[in-house]
Amino acid sequence: MTDNPRSVSNTTRVFFAEDNPDHAYLIRRCLEPLGFDLHHASDGETALELLRHWRGNKPNFVLLDLNLPRMSGLEVLSALRASPQLKSIPVIVFSTSRLNSDVARAYDCGANSFVVKPAKFGDFRELLLEVANYWTKINNVVEGI
Repeated sequence: MTDNPRSVSNTTRVFFAEDNPDHAYLIRRCLEPLGFDLHHASDGETALELLRHWRGNKPNFVLLDLNLPRMSGLEVLSALRASPQLKSIPVIVFSTSRLNSDVARAYDCGANSFVVKPAKFGDFRELLLEVANYWTKINNVVEGI
């Protein structure tokens, strides 16, 4: 990675839907020290409700696990894409699945990216920092979403 998001301001908002407590902990451990404003839901239904009732500027991006309780990640993604207020938020599916069928379904539902979670912490951290760097520094976004 050539550039990392170490100078991210506190207004960089990341929402993540993750039911695995270990993965949620790793996401926090990787991104909080960099100044990200993190918001978390541990199931799909709560994730969608929190995003629908969000106050202020929307998250800069969403990390979305596929296998969530109460509502799957794909159901959350489809609902986000159907919402005029939420459809422009970049959604990165962040999953342990490597199945082509899961990748294809995620893109069919409107995912902006599909990233497979590495098993080792160092690899997990490096990949997450690359994802954050891309969606906060490289990719152009609509201001004020």
